[in-house]
Amino acid sequence: MDSRIRRVISRLDEQSNRERTGEADVAPGQEMLAITADTGAFFSILLKAIRAKSVLEIGTSVGFSTLWFAEAVMSNTKKGRIVTIEANSKKVERASRNFQQASVGRLIEIIEGSALDVLPKLRGRSKFDFVFIDADKENIIEYFDLSLPIVQVGGIIAADNMLYPEHYRPDMERYARYVRCKPNVQSVTVPIGMGEELTIRLR
Repeated sequence: MDSRIRRVISRLDEQSNRERTGEADVAPGQEMLAITADTGAFFSILLKAIRAKSVLEIGTSVGFSTLWFAEAVMSNTKKGRIVTIEANSKKVERASRNFQQASVGRLIEIIEGSALDVLPKLRGRSKFDFVFIDADKENIIEYFDLSLPIVQVGGIIAADNMLYPEHYRPDMERYARYVRCKPNVQSVTVPIGMGEELTIRLR
């Protein structure tokens, strides 16, 4: 891993762990709510295995997961792209600084706004190899439905928080039932980190 990316990932992982244990005092709405480091490593391996060149992320936060995706995409191609959507303007600013410090800003397009508004506008672009959904759970089925048409056949949609925190479980169980009934996809829950639902688009 590039040393600049590693330094920023390590700093953000430490901050995320401090938030989880209650050691860090964070203003409401500014929590990282990030994936775990082992989940990031898992996604890095997955994206390298499928040779992903394009990634869509719904819910940037401060860019921790985005950096894992960037590391993988950069190892796959010199012309990759990551589009990440975030509604919180302060988090957009923090993510932008983190991407610049990791020297991956050229690879990443941050779109500020509601994913429900942004996703329909992405239909005219080329399709994505990997989509990561880590935003509000109330709209997660809508995010999936809007993402499926813009993911490649053989591409993967991943959803975070399938198992933890526990108060998300009703929404995530509903999500799992929904995607597993869809035609032309195959889906499974992977018990790593907070739990990830991996759904592959089939022909």
